[in-house]
Amino acid sequence: MKIVLVRHGRPDEGHAERPHDPPLADDGRRQAEAVADLLAGEGIDRIVTSPLLRARQTAEPLAARLGLAAEVVDGWAEADRHLARYRSVETLKAQGAKEWQRFLADPVRYMGGDTVSFQGAVLGALAVLVAAGPRDAHVAVFCHGLPINVVLSHALGLERIVHFPPAYGSITRLRVRSVGTIGIVSVNETGHLAALRGHDR
Repeated sequence: MKIVLVRHGRPDEGHAERPHDPPLADDGRRQAEAVADLLAGEGIDRIVTSPLLRARQTAEPLAARLGLAAEVVDGWAEADRHLARYRSVETLKAQGAKEWQRFLADPVRYMGGDTVSFQGAVLGALAVLVAAGPRDAHVAVFCHGLPINVVLSHALGLERIVHFPPAYGSITRLRVRSVGTIGIVSVNETGHLAALRGHDR
């Protein structure tokens, strides 16, 4: 099975009506379109998304082009889902080195969750996806930075969860035979976003 993990586009941080689960900002919508431009011709036959709005809206352009319904799977949600306000990586870093290191030391607990439960939910969602098959399926999963890191850490046998912040709209590709046999094809692809960089400054 080929799995494409897509981090959501840039959300409208501080959105007045939905600060806890913001929609995409304008540049996030452009990133979602760029993801669809790239993946529409790659034979994706299933689309899965986190229940959070920023992930669902990132999946929409590809789902519309392919005529596929995006399946909402709770286990792909971000650890901050129950917080009152979404905070981007940029916002966390701007709070200073000490606060940033506190986040890196235990990111799930920092966001109000339990690390073991969160890892279990993400890997459980992955296991269900793989078990559903078929082996030649090509699935796009629209999710978040921490779930992507959890899957990569699991694939590499690493204890630490966070190793890097995936870019908004970035793509990470996997070849998966089972949850215990995950090949990493690419990490944090952003070439499809290159044309947007000048536009979104």
